[in-house]
Amino acid sequence: MLNFESRLGPLQRQHLSRATLDAIALAHQLFDPPDQAGGNDDGGLLNLGLHPTGDDSVKSSAFTLNQSLLNSANGRASGLLAQEVQGGLTRISHPEVGLAFSRLGGFTDMGSSSAQCGQNVVTTFFSDTAADFSSVIPFLQDPNVITAGSQIGAAFSTDGGSSFTELPFLNAGTSVDVNQPAGATATFFAAVGNPVAACTSPQKFYISTNPYFASQATFFGPQIFSLNILGGVGISISSDGGQTWADPVPAVLKNENHLLDSAWFTIDPGNPNRLYASYLDNDIEALPFPIIPLTAPPRCVFNTVRIASELVTSADGGHTWSSPSIIREDCLPIQNGVAQGFQVGSTRLTVGADGKLFAAFLLFHPLFGPDGVTVVDYKLEVHVRSSSDHGKSFGSDIEVSDLVQVGDGSHSSRPVLQGFFQISTIPVIAADPAKHGKKQNLYMAWADGRDNQIPDATAFFGTYNFGDIVLSRSTDGGVTWSPPHAISPTPREFKGAGRDQFVPSIAVDHDGTIAVCYYDRRNDPKNNALDRYCSLSQDQGQSFHDVRLSPKSWMFAEDWDRLTFWLGDYDTVTPSLTGGDGFFGAFGISGDDVTGIFGRSLPRE
Repeated sequence: MLNFESRLGPLQRQHLSRATLDAIALAHQLFDPPDQAGGNDDGGLLNLGLHPTGDDSVKSSAFTLNQSLLNSANGRASGLLAQEVQGGLTRISHPEVGLAFSRLGGFTDMGSSSAQCGQNVVTTFFSDTAADFSSVIPFLQDPNVITAGSQIGAAFSTDGGSSFTELPFLNAGTSVDVNQPAGATATFFAAVGNPVAACTSPQKFYISTNPYFASQATFFGPQIFSLNILGGVGISISSDGGQTWADPVPAVLKNENHLLDSAWFTIDPGNPNRLYASYLDNDIEALPFPIIPLTAPPRCVFNTVRIASELVTSADGGHTWSSPSIIREDCLPIQNGVAQGFQVGSTRLTVGADGKLFAAFLLFHPLFGPDGVTVVDYKLEVHVRSSSDHGKSFGSDIEVSDLVQVGDGSHSSRPVLQGFFQISTIPVIAADPAKHGKKQNLYMAWADGRDNQIPDATAFFGTYNFGDIVLSRSTDGGVTWSPPHAISPTPREFKGAGRDQFVPSIAVDHDGTIAVCYYDRRNDPKNNALDRYCSLSQDQGQSFHDVRLSPKSWMFAEDWDRLTFWLGDYDTVTPSLTGGDGFFGAFGISGDDVTGIFGRSLPRE
């Protein structure tokens, strides 16, 4: 991670997801060499921050604390992680268990995604607690085994989301005994974060994971080996409603010249065996000295960085996957160490009632000052492309709207909000699963700061832009789009200067009802305390009414455990995809010492 990071400029870093930035932060903490500026000096040695190896009493007590989680039947933690309902919310994750293990690196769960089929619901999330259980504790049990590390938490419900059973972690893959003879090879895996859940029946559920790494080890003798690290997207499959999971199938793997990140996952509602996974390929093959020697010419000309949104597909329910196709790619020339030109951002996918695939993304262009290096502004645009051949090829860009960045505007895709935490401004997209006459309805939502900008001397571009969740719709299959409008404007009775709405998710159920869920500061005139709201529309997006999901407001505490500084990039709201009415949504709440995942069912009425 440190090697790859050194190859990227500051603008390329903005394409990395929260999980990857957290992994880079962890790499700095664990491996910073003495001469690396700005990092703590670990002497180039691994330092997990645990107690000294001679302190067996501490290690034993830590292991005993979590033994029930590792040995519970079918990987469940049903005894320790019981159902808990607070103010109408169902508690899904229990990061306080990780807090008992580590005060510095193990008690944050966030960035959730949910899927519901029938009465079965699966919620998956980024979890430092899962990382503790999947790697550190097994290492204490047997230091000779490299255990598949996983920062992926998961929980399942059999009663429509009224109660959940949490799994300690989602397996990333096999483990490897390092006592191998010379010449032996082995592969082990790591799942870092940004999971997305989907389902096709009450039994069949999927979780995609990215970043996902496969480390291929070549042994020169016991405990002496070299690594070839491949990055990709892992697809985990459950055939029993999320209670147990097979090891992930790599949908795509690429070498260290490519950092695959910010993946998304969706299923064709007309064909439950057709799956789609998109991701962002940060490709440095065309730089003067790539990490891995090339065996074929790069796609871009010399001394450029390639940023590409790519797609892989499966026609057999996720067991095998196609070679990558390109949604959009940009080859960015390097001048004075800075990449120039338009750049594609993370992609969100949906499939229309006619089987057409749509990919929505943020396209942004840094605008430079007279020195050609200093970024003085950004041009941001919301775009969509479609595919009529199941992802083999995509049409040209359709510009839906420009986008005015929220917060301080200091990052093209990651602005900083009041409270000094970053958010994502990736547009989200959903298709109506049914045609209404000859109409094929599509909806896009994003956070936009165009309607309330106030002067702010400390902001990057001189204003603070309070965000609204805006919606644009298409009634002709994505050819034309309406001007964006706020779905829940600032109430007239609001007493403050403004309030932020951010990180929307969107879904459409079988009868065309639209649900857009998001974080909202409307209940605090000082624009600090957070709530979770959903806005529902039963007239195809022309009007909305709001539902408050959180029983009380809370404050988001950035950087609980030194690595995590984000909130809800991958939160989703889901309808029941195999019958039933209403929606289910999960989201993160900071409170009572930890940041955990809660969920709530949302009726249409």
